Amino acid sequence: MARKYTREELRERLRRSVYKVVTEDGIEGGTVRKVSKGCELSDPYIYQCYRDLFDLMETSFLEIDSEIAGMMKALIEKQTTEQKTTQESEETCWTLWSAYWKFLMSDPERTVFYWRFYQSARYTREILKVRQQEYKVLIDYVETLGKLSGVSDLMDAEVIVSNIVDSTVSVAVKMHLGYMDSTALKERMIYQFVFALLFHLLHIDVWNGEI
Repeated sequence: MARKYTREELRERLRRSVYKVVTEDGIEGGTVRKVSKGCELSDPYIYQCYRDLFDLMETSFLEIDSEIAGMMKALIEKQTTEQKTTQESEETCWTLWSAYWKFLMSDPERTVFYWRFYQSARYTREILKVRQQEYKVLIDYVETLGKLSGVSDLMDAEVIVSNIVDSTVSVAVKMHLGYMDSTALKERMIYQFVFALLFHLLHIDVWNGEI
Protein backbone atom coordinates (compact mmCIF):
# COMPACT_ATOMS: atom_id res chain seq x y z
CA MET A 1 0.00 0.00 0.00
CA ALA A 2 1.34 3.46 -0.93
CA ARG A 3 2.21 5.67 1.97
CA LYS A 4 -0.16 8.54 2.77
CA TYR A 5 1.58 11.85 3.26
CA THR A 6 0.41 14.73 5.40
CA ARG A 7 -0.26 18.01 3.61
CA GLU A 8 3.00 19.47 4.94
CA GLU A 9 4.96 16.41 3.84
CA LEU A 10 3.49 16.74 0.35
CA ARG A 11 4.35 20.44 0.25
CA GLU A 12 7.93 19.72 1.31
CA ARG A 13 8.36 17.00 -1.33
CA LEU A 14 6.98 19.29 -4.02
CA ARG A 15 9.20 22.18 -2.89
CA ARG A 16 12.31 20.03 -3.01
CA SER A 17 11.36 18.76 -6.44
CA VAL A 18 10.69 22.20 -7.88
CA TYR A 19 14.08 23.41 -6.58
CA LYS A 20 15.78 20.56 -8.47
CA VAL A 21 13.75 20.97 -11.67
CA VAL A 22 14.38 24.73 -11.85
CA THR A 23 18.09 24.24 -11.09
CA GLU A 24 18.38 21.78 -13.95
CA ASP A 25 15.91 23.20 -16.50
CA GLY A 26 15.23 26.80 -15.49
CA ILE A 27 11.90 28.41 -14.62
CA GLU A 28 10.44 28.08 -18.11
CA GLY A 29 11.60 24.47 -18.35
CA GLY A 30 9.59 23.46 -15.31
CA THR A 31 6.41 21.44 -15.80
CA VAL A 32 3.92 19.74 -13.50
CA ARG A 33 5.03 16.37 -14.91
CA LYS A 34 8.71 17.01 -14.14
CA VAL A 35 7.99 18.23 -10.61
CA SER A 36 5.65 15.32 -9.86
CA LYS A 37 8.06 12.78 -11.30
CA GLY A 38 10.92 14.32 -9.32
CA CYS A 39 9.20 13.52 -6.01
CA GLU A 40 7.60 10.26 -7.19
CA LEU A 41 4.04 11.54 -7.04
CA SER A 42 1.30 11.59 -9.62
CA ASP A 43 0.40 14.93 -11.20
CA PRO A 44 -2.84 15.60 -9.26
CA TYR A 45 -0.98 15.86 -5.94
CA ILE A 46 0.31 19.29 -6.83
CA TYR A 47 -3.26 20.59 -6.99
CA GLN A 48 -3.98 19.32 -3.48
CA CYS A 49 -1.49 21.83 -2.11
CA TYR A 50 -1.27 24.61 -4.72
CA ARG A 51 -3.47 26.21 -7.36
CA ASP A 52 -0.98 25.35 -10.10
CA LEU A 53 2.74 25.11 -10.83
CA PHE A 54 3.22 28.88 -10.70
CA ASP A 55 1.59 29.00 -7.28
CA LEU A 56 4.06 26.34 -6.10
CA MET A 57 6.98 28.35 -7.45
CA GLU A 58 5.78 31.69 -6.08
CA THR A 59 4.96 30.26 -2.67
CA SER A 60 8.31 28.46 -2.49
CA PHE A 61 10.16 31.65 -3.42
CA LEU A 62 8.32 33.74 -0.84
CA GLU A 63 8.87 31.12 1.86
CA ILE A 64 12.62 31.21 1.24
CA ASP A 65 12.59 35.01 1.21
CA SER A 66 10.58 35.14 4.43
CA GLU A 67 13.04 32.76 6.09
CA ILE A 68 15.96 34.99 5.11
CA ALA A 69 14.17 38.16 6.26
CA GLY A 70 13.17 36.53 9.55
CA MET A 71 16.77 35.50 10.18
CA MET A 72 17.95 39.06 9.47
CA LYS A 73 15.31 40.55 11.76
CA ALA A 74 16.26 38.27 14.65
CA LEU A 75 19.97 39.05 14.23
CA ILE A 76 19.39 42.81 13.99
CA GLU A 77 17.29 42.81 17.15
CA LYS A 78 19.96 40.80 18.96
CA GLN A 79 23.00 42.69 17.70
CA THR A 80 21.90 46.33 17.83
CA THR A 81 20.69 46.64 21.42
CA GLU A 82 23.93 48.19 22.65
CA GLN A 83 25.35 49.43 19.34
CA LYS A 84 26.86 52.90 19.59
CA THR A 85 29.92 53.11 17.29
CA THR A 86 30.64 52.65 13.59
CA GLN A 87 32.98 49.80 14.47
CA GLU A 88 30.11 48.02 16.19
CA SER A 89 28.01 48.74 13.08
CA GLU A 90 30.57 47.02 10.87
CA GLU A 91 30.63 44.01 13.19
CA THR A 92 26.84 43.79 12.97
CA CYS A 93 26.98 44.01 9.17
CA TRP A 94 29.46 41.12 9.14
CA THR A 95 27.25 39.06 11.44
CA LEU A 96 24.21 39.67 9.22
CA TRP A 97 26.01 39.02 5.97
CA SER A 98 27.85 35.89 7.10
CA ALA A 99 24.58 34.34 8.31
CA TYR A 100 23.00 35.16 4.92
CA TRP A 101 25.99 33.72 3.09
CA LYS A 102 25.91 30.47 5.05
CA PHE A 103 22.17 30.18 4.32
CA LEU A 104 22.78 30.59 0.58
CA MET A 105 25.67 28.14 0.51
CA SER A 106 23.98 25.46 2.62
CA ASP A 107 21.47 24.33 -0.02
CA PRO A 108 22.56 24.84 -3.67
CA GLU A 109 19.29 23.81 -5.33
CA ARG A 110 17.21 26.04 -3.08
CA THR A 111 19.52 29.00 -3.73
CA VAL A 112 19.61 28.52 -7.51
CA PHE A 113 15.82 28.19 -7.60
CA TYR A 114 15.48 31.37 -5.50
CA TRP A 115 17.71 33.35 -7.85
CA ARG A 116 16.20 32.04 -11.07
CA PHE A 117 12.67 32.80 -9.95
CA TYR A 118 13.74 36.30 -8.91
CA GLN A 119 15.30 36.88 -12.35
CA SER A 120 12.32 35.47 -14.26
CA ALA A 121 9.21 37.03 -15.76
CA ARG A 122 7.27 35.33 -12.95
CA TYR A 123 8.63 37.90 -10.49
CA THR A 124 5.80 40.44 -10.31
CA ARG A 125 5.24 43.84 -8.70
CA GLU A 126 2.97 42.14 -6.17
CA ILE A 127 5.82 39.88 -5.09
CA LEU A 128 8.12 42.91 -4.93
CA LYS A 129 5.72 44.63 -2.53
CA VAL A 130 5.73 41.60 -0.25
CA ARG A 131 9.53 41.53 -0.27
CA GLN A 132 9.80 45.24 0.49
CA GLN A 133 7.71 44.70 3.60
CA GLU A 134 9.69 41.62 4.59
CA TYR A 135 13.00 43.47 4.35
CA LYS A 136 11.79 46.68 5.99
CA VAL A 137 13.70 45.91 9.17
CA LEU A 138 16.96 45.68 7.20
CA ILE A 139 16.17 48.85 5.24
CA ASP A 140 15.40 50.65 8.51
CA TYR A 141 18.69 49.42 9.95
CA VAL A 142 20.68 50.83 7.03
CA GLU A 143 18.83 54.13 7.39
CA THR A 144 19.79 54.15 11.08
CA LEU A 145 23.45 53.64 10.15
CA GLY A 146 23.22 56.63 7.83
CA LYS A 147 21.78 58.83 10.59
CA LEU A 148 24.40 57.55 13.04
CA SER A 149 27.15 58.58 10.61
CA GLY A 150 25.50 61.84 9.54
CA VAL A 151 25.19 60.86 5.87
CA SER A 152 21.55 59.84 5.65
CA ASP A 153 20.82 62.46 2.95
CA LEU A 154 23.30 60.73 0.63
CA MET A 155 21.78 57.28 1.02
CA ASP A 156 18.90 55.38 -0.50
CA ALA A 157 18.64 52.54 1.99
CA GLU A 158 16.36 50.42 -0.18
CA VAL A 159 18.76 50.58 -3.13
CA ILE A 160 21.71 49.71 -0.90
CA VAL A 161 19.94 46.75 0.68
CA SER A 162 18.82 45.49 -2.73
CA ASN A 163 22.37 45.72 -4.03
CA ILE A 164 23.80 43.83 -1.03
CA VAL A 165 21.18 41.08 -1.16
CA ASP A 166 21.31 40.67 -4.94
CA SER A 167 25.11 40.80 -5.27
CA THR A 168 25.57 38.20 -2.56
CA VAL A 169 23.11 35.68 -3.95
CA SER A 170 24.50 36.22 -7.47
CA VAL A 171 27.98 35.20 -6.33
CA ALA A 172 26.59 32.21 -4.41
CA VAL A 173 24.69 30.99 -7.50
CA LYS A 174 27.74 31.36 -9.73
CA MET A 175 29.70 29.24 -7.29
CA HIS A 176 26.97 26.60 -7.08
CA LEU A 177 26.78 26.39 -10.88
CA GLY A 178 30.54 26.19 -11.26
CA TYR A 179 30.99 29.56 -12.94
CA MET A 180 33.25 30.76 -10.12
CA ASP A 181 35.82 28.86 -8.13
CA SER A 182 34.51 28.63 -4.57
CA THR A 183 38.05 28.01 -3.28
CA ALA A 184 39.48 31.15 -4.89
CA LEU A 185 37.31 33.74 -3.13
CA LYS A 186 37.26 34.09 0.62
CA GLU A 187 34.07 35.06 2.43
CA ARG A 188 35.58 38.24 3.85
CA MET A 189 36.57 39.46 0.39
CA ILE A 190 33.07 38.87 -1.01
CA TYR A 191 31.59 40.67 1.98
CA GLN A 192 33.85 43.68 1.52
CA PHE A 193 32.96 44.01 -2.14
CA VAL A 194 29.18 43.76 -1.71
CA PHE A 195 29.22 46.26 1.17
CA ALA A 196 31.67 48.63 -0.58
CA LEU A 197 29.10 51.34 -1.36
CA LEU A 198 27.58 51.35 2.13
CA PHE A 199 30.98 51.41 3.84
CA HIS A 200 32.16 54.20 1.54
CA LEU A 201 29.16 56.32 2.50
CA LEU A 202 29.62 55.52 6.20
CA HIS A 203 33.38 56.18 6.05
CA ILE A 204 34.12 52.70 7.37
CA ASP A 205 37.46 51.27 6.24
CA VAL A 206 37.49 47.49 6.11
CA TRP A 207 40.14 47.13 3.44
CA ASN A 208 43.22 47.36 5.64
CA GLY A 209 42.34 44.22 7.58
CA GLU A 210 43.39 40.72 6.67
CA ILE A 211 41.30 39.20 3.89
